[in-house]
Amino acid sequence: MEDSPQSIGDIQRRFAAGLSTVSFIEGCFERIERNNDQIKAMIFVAREQALEDAGRLDAELRSGRRRGPLHGIPIAVKDVIDVKGWPTTSGSQLFRGHVAEEDAACIRNLRAAGAVIVGKTNLHELTAGNHENPWFGKVVSPLDPTRGTGGTSSGSAAAVAAGYCVAAIGTDTGGSNRSTAAATGLFGFKPTNGRGDPSGVRPTAPSLDTIGPIANSVEDARLVHFAMQGAEAPEPLAVALSGLRIGLCPDLHAAAVDPVVADAQALWLARLQAAGVQVRTLEFPLAGKVMEAGLVILQYEFAAQYGALVESAPQDVGAAVSGFIAAGRAMDATDYQAAVAFRSHAQAIFLDLMSAVDLLAAPVAPGLAPRLTDEMTAVGPDFVPYGLAGGTFRRWANFLGLPTLAMPLPTQGGLPASLQISTRPDTEATLFSICEALRPVEAR
Repeated sequence: MEDSPQSIGDIQRRFAAGLSTVSFIEGCFERIERNNDQIKAMIFVAREQALEDAGRLDAELRSGRRRGPLHGIPIAVKDVIDVKGWPTTSGSQLFRGHVAEEDAACIRNLRAAGAVIVGKTNLHELTAGNHENPWFGKVVSPLDPTRGTGGTSSGSAAAVAAGYCVAAIGTDTGGSNRSTAAATGLFGFKPTNGRGDPSGVRPTAPSLDTIGPIANSVEDARLVHFAMQGAEAPEPLAVALSGLRIGLCPDLHAAAVDPVVADAQALWLARLQAAGVQVRTLEFPLAGKVMEAGLVILQYEFAAQYGALVESAPQDVGAAVSGFIAAGRAMDATDYQAAVAFRSHAQAIFLDLMSAVDLLAAPVAPGLAPRLTDEMTAVGPDFVPYGLAGGTFRRWANFLGLPTLAMPLPTQGGLPASLQISTRPDTEATLFSICEALRPVEAR
C-alpha cells in the first residue's frame, strides 16, 4: 500500500491518533478504481456498503467502543465465500445470478470483530481452472506487470499486494493461499484441516479444503486467522531460537528448485544456525504416494461436487475445468477409498517423523512468480508450470493436515522467494509464534 500503513498495528495507531475508518477505506477504493482494470484482482466491489459499515465503526470508536484489533480493517474475500446480498460466482458462469442469502460463518466472525468487507476477489475458475479465467481474466501481479500471481487465490493475493485491502481471505486445498502469497511477497496461511466452520464457503475437495488469510505480516495473518474462528487471538508464545529444531524433508518436493530459491533458503538457514537453530534432514519414502493419493482425492471429490452440474451446462465452464471434471469422473470409487485409507496411514507415519523436530521448512514453489503469458516459472535454464507444481510442493500439507504458513524470503532480484513453515495439527498459536521468532533473521 504505497500511501498508507501496511500492518494492522500501524493502522490501529493511526485510528487512535484520529484517522477515520471512512477516510482510510476510501483510500483503498481509490486504488481499486485507479489500478484494478489492469490488475483484475477484484471482481465485485461494494463501496457504498463498506463505507456505511466504516461510518458505523467510526461512531463506535467515538463512543469508546473498540471491537478489537480488526476494528475498521478492510478485508477482501475470495469469490467462493458467501457475503449476504452479494454474488458468489466461484469465478465461473456456472453460478451467474447466484446471490448469497447469508454471510459465511467466517464472514460473520470477521464482521463481529470489526472488519469491513470491501469486495470479492478473482480466482481460477471453480478453483480448478488455470490462470486464464475465461470470464474474469488473468490476475496481474502488482509487483511486476509481466508476472501472474499463481492460483487459485490469485485475486486475494493481488488485492493485498496492491493495497486494495489490508488482508484477504482465500481457500487452500492444494496450496492456493501459499502459492499466491509466494508470488507476491506476502504471508499465506493454511490452517489445520477441519479448523473453522466451512458453512457458506463453496467447496473444492472437502477433505482437503481449508480457509485462511493472506496478509502483509505474520502478526496480521495471526490476528485475522483467529478472528475468522470467532476467537480472540492468544498472546504470542516466547520462542528461543537457540535449540529450536528445523526439519527439512526433500522427499516432499522431489523436483528441481531454481537456484534463486535454493540460495534464499540456504542463506535463511545459515543465519538461523548461527543463532543456535538445529537443522535436521527427515526421510519420508511415502512422499511419492502422498502426491498420487492426494491427486486422486482432489479430483474425485471435486467431480463429486460439480460433475453433474458441469455436465448439464458444459458451455458455462472453461476447458480447464471440463478436463479436471473428466479426470475425476473417470476414477473408480475403489481407488478413492484406497487413497483415503492410505492417507490415515501416511499421516500417522509422518506425525511420528515430526516428533524429532519443532517445525518443518520447505520451499513453496520451484521458482519465482510465474510469467503472465503462460504461468510458467524458471528453474535454472528451463521453465516449469507454476500451478502444477502444487502437487509436489504444496498439496502434501493439505493431505497430511498440517497448519502451514508461507513466508517471503529476499533475493538479489526484484521478486521474492518463499518458504513454508509447518507444525503439527492444531498448533496454530505455536506456528505463528515460531514464525514471528524466525522472521527477524529474514533479511527482508
